[in-house]
Amino acid sequence: MRSSRRFLEGLVIAVAAGGLAGCGGPKGYVRPGFLDHPPARVAVLPFAITYPYDLAAGQPLPPSHTIGRDVFRKTFYYALTPYGYDDVKLAEVDDKLAAAWGPIEQGAWQQASPQALGERLGADALIYGDISRLMHFATPLYTETSLDASLRMVDAASGEVLWRTRVKAAERGGALMKKSQVVDFLKDQARSFNPSVKFLRVSDSAVRQALKDLPNPPMRVDAEVATERAAEGAPRLAVLPLEARPAWRKAAIALRGYLAANLQESPFEIVEINRIDAALVGYGWHEGEPLPSALPLPELADAVGADALLRGLVTTWGRTYWVVESSVSAGLALELMDADSGEVIWADRHRNSRQAGVLKGPTGYKALATAPIMGLKRSHLERVANHLTRAMVERLTRSPAVQTYLSDRP
Repeated sequence: MRSSRRFLEGLVIAVAAGGLAGCGGPKGYVRPGFLDHPPARVAVLPFAITYPYDLAAGQPLPPSHTIGRDVFRKTFYYALTPYGYDDVKLAEVDDKLAAAWGPIEQGAWQQASPQALGERLGADALIYGDISRLMHFATPLYTETSLDASLRMVDAASGEVLWRTRVKAAERGGALMKKSQVVDFLKDQARSFNPSVKFLRVSDSAVRQALKDLPNPPMRVDAEVATERAAEGAPRLAVLPLEARPAWRKAAIALRGYLAANLQESPFEIVEINRIDAALVGYGWHEGEPLPSALPLPELADAVGADALLRGLVTTWGRTYWVVESSVSAGLALELMDADSGEVIWADRHRNSRQAGVLKGPTGYKALATAPIMGLKRSHLERVANHLTRAMVERLTRSPAVQTYLSDRP
């Protein structure tokens, strides 16, 4: 009996994971030889809505659509920052475009050539985002927040497309869709009043799809990096590889990426993950392995130009199935330390989870059986992990100890 149950649990998890894996959309294009000569500095341009609105002259776009467009761009940029590119900050992109071609919303910059844009922004490559469909519709009966978009990276000098992909993502709810779980229906109704929350959830999914095919080049560690610590500006924070059980090491890599992305709006300047990893290789480390026990952290910080280090441990990761109930969960323990003194400035741990099944108020016998299975989808675990890192970043930035550390810096 026990072995039969274990077989059923394994089958359910495999079906849930496999069903989601087929929803990634068409494979993107990458120029052959991309990683032989990858662009060093990349600018994410303002995303454009290409849907043909029937608007009167001077009539603005629906507010929920401009929110969705801007949330999608920001989410993409934050997810790109851990990659091995030197990215131009969004505010810098917008300021330089406006100074050269007028207000962003008027779109005159879109007529400029890649060469002109690259020269103005100091970028080797440009990322364009064209959104062909945006929807935010909310009623008690049915809710939908969705987007379809194409993304491409263009070489600024030649105009050649280096990478291109299409993404589609949607979140639907309401009484017609959320029939099986009362709690999910109520949460969906509450979120639907805030387009930015709904579009953030949809953008998270779309960006995960988009970046699956984007090459992630290694970064060099050179002597110039160390001098950046002396430059004026926000303190530089290096997010170190997370410690984890062998079975959770892939999860640790994903959680580290989420942390680096969500820290982009913190008071710290985030050191590129690939730059940190390139430095760690010099100490005998390889991706997926624990950090060397005798790793000289102050020396590493100097090599990547970091003022502070964030390290941690994956405490929980995975899915649990109990026939009428299931859950996905992720947990982290983190500590922030000063690079020079080694003093721990802040430490905390947190766990996030999502349940499905009897505790969510199933509306019938069918829902009681199917809701726990659907709750095991990989997308739910990814969302739980991303929400966990957002919560940890919020705790870090609001910590009185961290605020004191930042205010006491010269």
